Amino acid sequence: PPLDSPPEPPVFDSSNQKNVLAGAMGKPAEHELTRAGVAPQPRLVLMTTIGSMWGFAIGSYLGGKQTAFQYLAENAHKLPTTVQGWYFYHRTKNYKVILGGVKRGAKMAIPTGAICLTYGAIEAGIDDIRKEADVFNSVAAGMGTGFLFSAMTKLSRNSLKRSVMVGIYGGLVAGGLNDLHRTISGDTPSYIKWLKGEIGDDP
Repeated sequence: PPLDSPPEPPVFDSSNQKNVLAGAMGKPAEHELTRAGVAPQPRLVLMTTIGSMWGFAIGSYLGGKQTAFQYLAENAHKLPTTVQGWYFYHRTKNYKVILGGVKRGAKMAIPTGAICLTYGAIEAGIDDIRKEADVFNSVAAGMGTGFLFSAMTKLSRNSLKRSVMVGIYGGLVAGGLNDLHRTISGDTPSYIKWLKGEIGDDP
């Protein structure tokens, strides 16, 4: 009787297998556009966290300083005259300074985290549309974030210009550093390749 042919071995998609392994190891998949080696989703979480912590630190410092001056002004006419009185005076002052710093820090942490999240989301969206992560996307994201921030806070025309320029400069620095990292890593951005090609074709 004829022998049955042996079953064909299963065919594995090597690219998909690499992406699955990369996801299991916490690394970006091959099709994802990374910046500084970080995939979009972890990058958004990291940017939001750093922005919130930065805002909380600045807000805590400013809030504590303002509360200290306010406490001194409110109690300038009734300073203590005994050692025990000075002890309670400074203890109450320190408590109010800490509380005021935490309150203002929490208030500043939310908007700064939201700004960083907005910038990162716009940048990642443009990266996905253009299929490349370069400085142009970062500048566009900074400009868009500046416009959105100005519109939500109802800034004046001059303040709007400053806000947009800060976003552009920030995007230029962040995108430039990312392109430098890509170039050093061997993944040269397309516009640099184009410039090199144009320069090489010149007589």
